[in-house]
Formats: sequence, C-alpha cells, structure tokens
Amino acid sequence: MSKYYIYTDGVVRGPFKLENIAMMLSDGRVDLSTPLSTGKGTPWQTIAERNEIIAARDQQLDEKNNAAVPEQKPRGRTIFYCPHCNQKYAGDASWLNKDIVCINCNGIFVAGNSSPEQEEISFRDEKSEEAFDWANCDGNVICPHCWQHFNSEQLIYIASHPSLMGDKVLGANAMKRFAPNKFNALGQALDEMGMVCTDVACPRCRLKIPLTVIDEKNFYFSLVGAPSSGKSYYLATLLNILRRSFANDFACTLLDVDPELNRVLDSYEETIFHASRRNEVAVLPKTQQTGDDFVNVVELDNIPVHLPKPFVYELKYLSSSEGREDCNIIFYDNAGEQFEPGADNISNPGTRHLACSDGIIFIFDPLNDALMRSKCNPDEPQLQTDEHVYEQAKLLSEMIARIRRHRNIGADAKCNIPLVIAAGKFDAWKDLLDLPLEKYEMLERLPGKLSALWCKNTVMDVSFAMREIMLEYVPELVNTAEGFFENVIFVPFSSFGCLASSSDSGQLGVVPEKVKPVWAEQPFFALLAENDLIDIAPTPGANESIEVKIIDNFILFDHPADGHQVRLPANYAGTVITINGKSYQMPQMVENNAKDFFNGEKKSDNDLWN
Repeated sequence: MSKYYIYTDGVVRGPFKLENIAMMLSDGRVDLSTPLSTGKGTPWQTIAERNEIIAARDQQLDEKNNAAVPEQKPRGRTIFYCPHCNQKYAGDASWLNKDIVCINCNGIFVAGNSSPEQEEISFRDEKSEEAFDWANCDGNVICPHCWQHFNSEQLIYIASHPSLMGDKVLGANAMKRFAPNKFNALGQALDEMGMVCTDVACPRCRLKIPLTVIDEKNFYFSLVGAPSSGKSYYLATLLNILRRSFANDFACTLLDVDPELNRVLDSYEETIFHASRRNEVAVLPKTQQTGDDFVNVVELDNIPVHLPKPFVYELKYLSSSEGREDCNIIFYDNAGEQFEPGADNISNPGTRHLACSDGIIFIFDPLNDALMRSKCNPDEPQLQTDEHVYEQAKLLSEMIARIRRHRNIGADAKCNIPLVIAAGKFDAWKDLLDLPLEKYEMLERLPGKLSALWCKNTVMDVSFAMREIMLEYVPELVNTAEGFFENVIFVPFSSFGCLASSSDSGQLGVVPEKVKPVWAEQPFFALLAENDLIDIAPTPGANESIEVKIIDNFILFDHPADGHQVRLPANYAGTVITINGKSYQMPQMVENNAKDFFNGEKKSDNDLWN
C-alpha cells in the first residue's frame, strides 16, 4: 500500500495512508496545491496531480452524504479526542471507527466516542512493539547484526540531541531510538528536540544500520576457521587487495560506508599494510568472543545477547554499461571457539549469519593438521608448538549442523551455499602442491570492456590438484564438505607469502616489508563469481581426451598417472583440468539435479531464507 508525505508549514509530515490524505483534503487541512511525495527518491507533486487522492476524497464525501445520522446525535456531530495529545474533535458521525490524522500531533488514531485522557502515548506504542511476533516477520531487509527480516518502513531512527539518552535494549549509554513522525523540508527525520537525525537502526536489536544496507542489495560472506588459523590476517590482506584490484581490474570501488562499524578490520589492514616501521614484526590481536571491539551486547526478550560486529563495505560500479547495480559486501569474522559444540545458543547466536550467507570461506590450516604439519617447512615458527593442532573436520561438521538447523534443511538435502575450502599458509607447504601459483594469469581482458574477466577454470584446475592432496591427508574433511554442499572448491593461498616471524615479546606475526600475498583474493573471487558480481573468462580448450562415466551427478574416471579412481562432484562439469602437464576436458552434465557451480540458482523454492 502506498505511503504519502506532505509538505506544510516548512515541515515534511507523514507517512499517511491514501484515505488519511483524502480526509485531510475534504476537511480543509490540506488543499489541492499542497506538495506531496510517496517517499525518498520520488518527485514532489501537488495533490491536484494525484487522481487517486481526488477519487478517494470524492468517495468519502459520497459516503458521508449517504450516511444515516444517529438519533442520539443531532446534526450528525460527535465528540472524540486524539489519544496521543488529547486534541478535541467535533466531527461528523461518519468519521467514527475510521483512521484520523491528528491536526495537532499528526498521530494516527481510530475515531470513537471518548473522553480526554492525560496518559502520554508515544507515536509507536512500545507495548505493541514488544509483543511483535519477530519470529514470523518477513521482509526485504535483513539486519546485518541480528539477521532479523523486516520491511524498510519498520526502521527506527537514532536521536541526535545529546539529552535524548537511554534505550530499553541497548542500555542507558545509548542514544534513544524512535519512530519519527516529523521531517524537515529535505525529508530528514527530526527527533523530539527538533534535531535532524540521519542514522537508522534495526527495529529488533536497535543497532545502527548503514543506509546503503537499506537502499541496495546485500551479499553476506562468512569466514570460518579454527583458532589460530589466520582468519584475521586473511581478512586484512583480502581487504587491502580488494581496494586495489576492484579499481584497477573490475571497474568498481570498495567504499567504507561506516568507518565506525568497520574500525577493527580497517585497523587490521593499517597494522600490516600501512605500518610506519615496516621492518618490525606486526601482530594482530586474536578475535575475541566478547568485548566492545568484536561484539555488541543487546537485550532481546529479557536475555542479554552477544552479536558479532559485521564489516560492511559498498561495492560501487563505475559504469552502468556493465549491467550491474551497486551493492553491499558484508563480512563476518568469528572467533574459532564460537564453532565449538554447544557454543551456539540463545545468548550467543554469533554464527547464525551462516544461515543467510551468500558464500562461505572455510580456512583450513595445514600447520595445525596432525598429518600435514609433518610435511611443512620446519623453519615455520608456528610448528614449534602443537597447542592449536585440531581435527578441523569436526569444526566443519559443527558448522554444517548449524546451517542445517537454522536454514531448516532436511537430512537428505544438500545446501546450495557455495563453499570455498581455502588452505592457508601456502608458503609453509608449497612443496606438497608444487604449482607456480604466483605465475598464473588470473585475469583476461577484452577490447572495449571496462572490467576484466576472472579465470575460473584456472582456479578449478588448481582445485582438482588441491583436492587430491587433501584426500590423501584429510579425506574426512573433503567427504564431509562434498557430502553436504553442492558446490565446493579447494583453493590454496598465503596471506603473507613468507614465513611468520616472532616479535620481541614472543608473539607471532609478520614483517610488513616481507608481505607478498599469494592467491589471497582467489577464494573470495570465487564467491563473487557465484553471485554474478564479476565476469568469468571462457574455458580454454583441452589437448587430451579421457574416458569418463557419469553416475548420479558424479564424474568418474581413472587417474592418468597412477590409475586410482577419481570421483568428482558435478561442479567440475565442463572444466579443463591438468594432470602431468596434459589438459583433459570434463564433460558437461546433461541432466544435472545439482546446480553447476557459478551458474546455478542461489536459492531453492523451499529455502527458508529465500
């Protein structure tokens, strides 16, 4: 239903329903020359230019003329009061039980025979807000803090005046949240002290939301990994690379829409890539489960709830000719301890962003795998302790259990969220893979096209080789991932491109001048391609043929080198893989129930989050 705003006495008022505007027109509170708009971004017109309002007014007048006059009310008049400000009305009897817009406070109420009441009632009734059924609320906006669905008209504003302190959810030190009913000529909300308010908040958790999250499409990306797997270092490196690569290669920019919200991640990047003493060891703090830098504590349903702080950036395309619209990229970095069994509960729902994620990067740490660490470079300082050695397949299983539970996925169904298993710290175990990742050309440029094309097939080729290694050392992790997710690829990378260093205090970090990341952006580019945010280069040709069988959406063939049977999932269909220097074309799936990776539907019809 349309909402209307009017401009009277130097103030924008609203929103109002169609019947409210028609009633105001019929009783003379507005006239045909009054400016009117239907919301942000729509032009101002006079009421005379809106035929639907004129028709609604005429209909109300006809109904009023035909209404029976109550016997107990001579001349068809009745007395009623605005319950918000006690404004007295002597109205026509036909107004009873209809919505009225108060001429004094602009509050909306239902007209009825009543007496004036002295009780102060706010524009949005707090009791009705508390009783709202959030569990069944559906809307086109997802809060990046609490992942509540709601509609944009449910947004609340954050007061600006310093005297308006205190919020029932965020505590006494937070600015007051409110539903506005007065606006200035620019359409900006005014708090009760008349100050302009530009910050909005989620109606559920009441935490601040960047305006771009409301106005643009959002893509949520989750980062998962065991303690000390290097998640924070990876995010800092990725952010630094994206700022340059987007501008230079993909004709878009990555904007920091809320420096306050992104402060922690921005500080990570500054510590490593903008250090003034580049020859000294830089150390990032460990991601914590608690603390103001990492979580917000809000009270929901009388329970203190710890919500992880998201990192929100706007992906802004420099040209509309590429056919893409600006959007938001939202990252989540959880402490590894939050994925331990039993850590997901009502007061600590910190990993529930997985349920609405558009892509997951699971960071696998070979240095903390019991078998693979024996094959790593012995000069790596992280090998001096086995404190963080962990069976990472268990963490993956816990992650899957949470996705299945919160996304309401059946026991026999697969998940269509794309998963990248990113094997980190490549510089310490690169001899196992023996591929010159630094020398691969990952972008292809076409004449007359602003944006480069990403070489998906190169990543899928490396993924095949990486998958073979992981099947040798951690087969349970590969089988667990491919047993639940439709689309899984394996990408090696290094955030540093060098071994870690020990600081004077004994903490492990990296010397900034030595940092030369290797393939750190490729796991994320894979997810961008899946969500159609970057273009993919054509698949190259193959010079060899191989006998394959397709059984139940799996590609089966004998490995050309040693003859062992290879069983590839459907997302490898159509790719060209390299074995012993020879390239082999994988067949396309003729009838593929699983969606092809990078080309499938993102949400199924029975998806709870669709």
